[in-house]
Amino acid sequence: MTETESHGGFRAWAAVIVLAVVGTLNYVDRFLPAVLAEPIKNELALSDTAIGVINGFGFLIVYAVLGIFIARITDRGAFGLVVTGCLTLWGTMTMIGGAVTSGFQLALTRIGVAVGEAGSTPAAHAYVANNFRPERRAAPLAVITLSIPLASAASLLGGGLLAESLGWRTAFVIMGAISVAFAPIVLLVVGTRQRIATAPASPAAPTVRWWDLLRKPSYLAIVTGAAFVSVAGYSLTTFAPAFLIRSHQMSLGEVGLHYGLASGITGVLGLLVVGRIADKLAARDPRWLLWIVAAMTAALLPFSALALLVDDTTLCVWFIALSYVVGTAYMAPSISAIQRLVPPEQRATASAIFLFFGATLGSLGPFLTGVFSDALTADFGTESLRFALFLVPVAQLLAVALYLLASRTFARELVDEVATR
Repeated sequence: MTETESHGGFRAWAAVIVLAVVGTLNYVDRFLPAVLAEPIKNELALSDTAIGVINGFGFLIVYAVLGIFIARITDRGAFGLVVTGCLTLWGTMTMIGGAVTSGFQLALTRIGVAVGEAGSTPAAHAYVANNFRPERRAAPLAVITLSIPLASAASLLGGGLLAESLGWRTAFVIMGAISVAFAPIVLLVVGTRQRIATAPASPAAPTVRWWDLLRKPSYLAIVTGAAFVSVAGYSLTTFAPAFLIRSHQMSLGEVGLHYGLASGITGVLGLLVVGRIADKLAARDPRWLLWIVAAMTAALLPFSALALLVDDTTLCVWFIALSYVVGTAYMAPSISAIQRLVPPEQRATASAIFLFFGATLGSLGPFLTGVFSDALTADFGTESLRFALFLVPVAQLLAVALYLLASRTFARELVDEVATR
């Protein structure tokens, strides 16, 4: 298909908005089984460990591995084609999820969703890197990452209320159908393919292979630190609704309304503030892309523990929402940072490896939380999940240390980039 030049101005920002909507649909379909975990668990007779595996290993490992392979196609400039194909597949598989009759069948449909979602996020990150200058990327990346808190709110509000009134199966069908219907808009606005801006070839320059990225200490520390953020984030995503239902006796509709609004508001504000500040400070010193993640995580970490200790339901909801900000706002500065460590033709691959680490190590979060919860049930009953979720602040503390470690070598490992429009 015909390649187009990089987009500028209005067209680039219009595509960013469309990609943010795609990302929202991506995460809605991903979060849905977690939001509806209690009715799904009861109807299909599943344990917390099974829920953790379905939303953890079963989904995230496939997502992580295939993401790297799809990114190799994306790095040829096929941004619109990849996103459209992925969107159609994961929406279809979400709809099929509404017809399952066992945990095994649900796991298979979630694997299908993972295959679809694997290529979408790296393609969106690479589109931004190809159409915005390096010092202007954190803001559009933050807009795209708004999809996470928006999806959290949409899946909690829409999924929770739909499930309470029409059943969880209908919620799956409706949410999946919306994704499929949006696919043509992506092709219209983002286009099919773009020409990749590459640096002039140098006869003395060695060939850079994708696995060479892992030899950069700052890159490795960033992706590992982000993985621990994912451990905490995926644990909250999978089990926070169930915790509120079990320990605070909230209904599914109440969780959707109160936690959905709280996580949406705090997540959106956190992303906008962090993205804006990151762009301004990174113009002075690129290491601020890492320092701001460490500072934000350290500041919000106490709320992760307090949410599990307070008895007041309203405070608990808002403390969980504040903890959840870490799992959303870290993304834009982190992606902006790793894009500056690689040549243009490896941007999607760099994001895919970043997501690979986040998904593979992050999948341990829901799994271990489920295992701990089941193991503690005999002693603590429905309160076992409260104690299992202390995994969240521990993982966030490790993330702070790794981002600070990455900042020590980051500045000298930056790659000179071709200015893009």
